[in-house]
Amino acid sequence: WCRAELLLAYAFMTTGRNVLVVPAGFAGSSGHGMDGYEIVLANPRETVDTLTNPNDRPVIASLTGVAERSTAFSCWRVCVKQSTESVFASCFWNVCCCCQCCGLMPLVSSRNVQPGTATMKKWVPRQQAMER
Repeated sequence: WCRAELLLAYAFMTTGRNVLVVPAGFAGSSGHGMDGYEIVLANPRETVDTLTNPNDRPVIASLTGVAERSTAFSCWRVCVKQSTESVFASCFWNVCCCCQCCGLMPLVSSRNVQPGTATMKKWVPRQQAMER
């Protein structure tokens, strides 16, 4: 389920490329900052042999399919979102930046959900925050 949850977050959350992980034993913010590391999104279908409940298999497969078909952060949708956030954003992106640098800015910000190849960044509190 954890792999399916990360895949759905990547597909549908605005901050899906960056996920905050709160580990067990975390007592609160102590101002020590965060550490980030890249992970590859694993395919939830590949772990169905280790499920505690075999009846979850079709649900996980269905959720994985929904995430893979997502177009929530396609190049076109990112371009429209950035261009229409405000009057200032519209003028900035479409006039000053030559239509968002000829499409390069939306292309960099777009996401295509591909389990096994897509990456996300996990952020965890630094160790000092854990020892408090």
